Amino acid sequence: MSYTGSAPDDEFQRLVPLWESLRETSKVIIPISISRVNQFDAARLDVEMSAMLKEQLVKVFSLMKPGLLFQYEPELDAFLEFLIWRFSIWVDKPTPGNALMNLRYRDERAALFTGKEVRTGLEGPGLSFSQKIFYCISFVGGQYIWSRLQSFSAFHRWGDSEQRSLARRTWGLVQNAEGLYRASSFCNLLLFLYGGRYKTIVERILKARLVYESPNMNRAVSFEYMNRQLVWNEFSIVGCKFGRLRIP
Repeated sequence: MSYTGSAPDDEFQRLVPLWESLRETSKVIIPISISRVNQFDAARLDVEMSAMLKEQLVKVFSLMKPGLLFQYEPELDAFLEFLIWRFSIWVDKPTPGNALMNLRYRDERAALFTGKEVRTGLEGPGLSFSQKIFYCISFVGGQYIWSRLQSFSAFHRWGDSEQRSLARRTWGLVQNAEGLYRASSFCNLLLFLYGGRYKTIVERILKARLVYESPNMNRAVSFEYMNRQLVWNEFSIVGCKFGRLRIP
């Protein structure tokens, strides 16, 4: 009795497509939902961090002429924002707020192109060189230019100029641009609340999405003390009102 071995070979050839399909299925992107509260909290923490740095820097110039530093407040804010960007996003690290919320920026364009390599939905490359540069230009430079433009127009009273003057027309363009930006920000907010991506217009344009840095790490900020403080304040207010009512 001779053994040809054709049956095992046929069985192997039949199982190869099934194995390939299972392997491809294991590489499909798993949909992820990033907490919107975490993203808002991270942005708020970044603002608080910038305010703390600004407060410390202002103390350094406390002995200088009063009001001198106020003239260069936009430059000071831009400098602090640039420092945060330089030592966080530029070196592929999360901002202080994102780090506390276990978040990082991901290039969503590259994640979509390399979808077969994503297994948990959290992988993906960080921001590219161009995304980092445009983020700095739009976020840091944009805020500085807008702040300077508003202070310059208010100081020269463009809004009180003659109706057909260049300053009055420029003032109208500035107001229209501000209204358009606010409307776009509101629409972006609605899209963010619905889909959970890109909390700012800059992030949506650059396709820079916030994702979790570690799947097994919780947010590093606890609001238990804040909650207790709020409850204690409410009890104190109620107690004071009740005490005043009982006073003859």
